[in-house]
Amino acid sequence: MNFSQISDPTLHKPHVNLAVGKRILIVDDQEAVLLFLQDRLEQLGFRVAAVSNGEEAIQRLQEHSFQGVLLDLEMPIMDGLAMLNQLRKQSNDVPVIVMSADPTRTTMIKAIEAGARDYLTKPISSVILKYKCLRLFP
Repeated sequence: MNFSQISDPTLHKPHVNLAVGKRILIVDDQEAVLLFLQDRLEQLGFRVAAVSNGEEAIQRLQEHSFQGVLLDLEMPIMDGLAMLNQLRKQSNDVPVIVMSADPTRTTMIKAIEAGARDYLTKPISSVILKYKCLRLFP
């Protein structure tokens, strides 16, 4: 079954605020992915900030408090794994969900060992995104 085809009425109602006030940082170098994720998370009530690389993400996390991070692994300047390692060295324990188009176990294991709480494979299903974000970003 393709999870992206499952109908979820709360994803299409802009006033369903399941996550009101919770701040999420999205880190991805692909503008289309940033826009997709931002749209879906704002529909759930999250307040969203978006940046295009790990260096910008580290800076934002030092300046603001976030309840969660969606982090792409393959990016220029500072990739997701390097960013996650730096974040954990700073003792920042914000929950992180990593994203990658590489569905191999090796990538997933590296991310989890570096401190990620979960993993999303691209293309990202709206239903799975909703479930994981509401579960992991209290």
